[in-house]
Amino acid sequence: MKRRTWKQATLLSALLLSSGCGKADEDAQRTRVEREMKQWLVAKVRDFRLAAQDLQLAAPTPQGRGWSATEDAAAISSMKAAWGRARQAYELVEGAIAPIFPDSDTATDARYDDFLTTLGAQGDRQPFDDQGVVGVHAIERILWADAIPKEAVEFENGLPGYRPAAFPATEAEARDFKQKLAAKLVTDLEHLERDLAPLELDIAFAFRGLIDLTAEQLEKVDRAATGREESRYAQTTLRDLRANRDGCLAAYQIFRPWLLARRQTALDAQVRAGFERLKVSYNAIPGDSIPRPPQGWSSLEPKPEQMTSPFGQLFQVVRHETDDQQKSSLSASLMSVADALSLPKAVLR
Repeated sequence: MKRRTWKQATLLSALLLSSGCGKADEDAQRTRVEREMKQWLVAKVRDFRLAAQDLQLAAPTPQGRGWSATEDAAAISSMKAAWGRARQAYELVEGAIAPIFPDSDTATDARYDDFLTTLGAQGDRQPFDDQGVVGVHAIERILWADAIPKEAVEFENGLPGYRPAAFPATEAEARDFKQKLAAKLVTDLEHLERDLAPLELDIAFAFRGLIDLTAEQLEKVDRAATGREESRYAQTTLRDLRANRDGCLAAYQIFRPWLLARRQTALDAQVRAGFERLKVSYNAIPGDSIPRPPQGWSSLEPKPEQMTSPFGQLFQVVRHETDDQQKSSLSASLMSVADALSLPKAVLR
């Protein structure tokens, strides 16, 4: 190996100092990010598991009958509240967890149509057990079985293997829901916690997941026009979007001191402005549901008058912020952060 001259070594040192980060500083920043990111992921997965346990605990098993919307109203309300907490916890960290543990993501967060693609025409003949369609959306579909939007019903009705959603109709089905379907979610999350505990986190992979989750927010908005949106039964996909945005921001805040140590204050301001634009857009809409798309909506060729609707305005903002070809967008800014921190953007989910 060719030895550096004193002049070359001096020049290299000057360059490192001018960038604001020497090798020791870089190593310290990487170590800190790994530690704080891991702690954050562990905490949110624990929250997810605790909420799932609360949901299972609240599930009623009345003698001689299934669930009743009136007699079991308090239990159903408690389960819905626990489901909301579980959903919130996962949506905050989905961007980092899903690419690292794809099998867990499928088991806990796949949609009804995702499962039917594998199950085929036979569908899920026993929707309350721990086989076939499982996870948070399987539980959601049951909890809100008496209030599913017609758009979601129309979409799912065309799927091979479709069966209408329903409450447990018998004592045995109610027991299966509690002891099998809800219990499986708890067990799957216990497995996820155990797998996460010893993991040496790849921060480049985690940062790429953050970028991907930012981009996926457009898909969640666009799917609302077809009845395929994510939390389609509870009608809380806007809450999911807010959690995705908050989770991405929380993850970015872990990387932020490293970026500022490299004197990238302008880029930091650009990223935070993108997060703020999404926040303003999401908070401008009351409630937890995405606005209904205007009649005849097409994301490929939206009409000018459609773009002025609440849905159209939301779509415009999210489309811009998730387009990494738009220089000022949030996605493009996060790509620039990856460059500034020398994180490989080629790490794909």
